[in-house]
Amino acid sequence: MRRLIPVLLTAAIALSGCGGGGSSEPSTSAFKASFQAQKAKLSELGEAVGSAVTGAASKTNGELVTEFKGLAARATALAGSFGQLEAPAKYKADLAALQSSLTPVAGTLNSIEAAAAANDGNAAKAGGETIVTEGQQVRNADNTLSAKLGITE
Repeated sequence: MRRLIPVLLTAAIALSGCGGGGSSEPSTSAFKASFQAQKAKLSELGEAVGSAVTGAASKTNGELVTEFKGLAARATALAGSFGQLEAPAKYKADLAALQSSLTPVAGTLNSIEAAAAANDGNAAKAGGETIVTEGQQVRNADNTLSAKLGITE
């Protein structure tokens, strides 16, 4: 019995090292679940930006500053959240493309905020037009990764 205990301890130590070293790749199912949570936030952000841009003409500059500042903060945080996801190697490039496409959106939202603060309608309008193009790039990157993960919505 005395010989059995060291053998069992050695086996237990050896087995505890298997797969627990942190160097293993994240599972696709775990990544997909995490991605879907962030995707829902992305969808909410897209709807909020669309509403803000289409409703801008009926708001004061002060209201626009507040609204676009909040949207910019949300976009920045969401880009960071996508960057924190642990993706399997075959999805990393697509995830990086999505994150990279979202970063300029935050910058444009900040530009629209600054234009509203400066009472510069032309700059705000240009930002609104830019955000449409950038939004399409985000949508394309999102659709690409979603399709690869089998997410249809």
